[in-house]
Amino acid sequence: MAKLAVIGNSEFTVGFQLAGIRNTLEASKNPMEQITQIKGDKETSIVIIEEKVLDKLEEHDRNDVTDSVEPVFIPVSTEVSQESLRRLIRKSIGVDLWK
Repeated sequence: MAKLAVIGNSEFTVGFQLAGIRNTLEASKNPMEQITQIKGDKETSIVIIEEKVLDKLEEHDRNDVTDSVEPVFIPVSTEVSQESLRRLIRKSIGVDLWK
């Protein structure tokens, strides 16, 4: 059975915990270690990641996370940016609609 995971600060993850998601991780100072750990778990197929955590990563790590297919990382933020929406659409349908 596929599992769902959440990475973010404590305020971000508490809502998911209340919704019944057990695999929640509070982002550490080096979130890439946690991301690598989750990528190693073959049962986890979807990871909801706070966009602030994603922004803390180096560019090549951020690209690796956003381009990941197994598991798929879904950045969530209180603010919707055009670039994050563009990445999600490109990842979902395989076509860059902004070109």
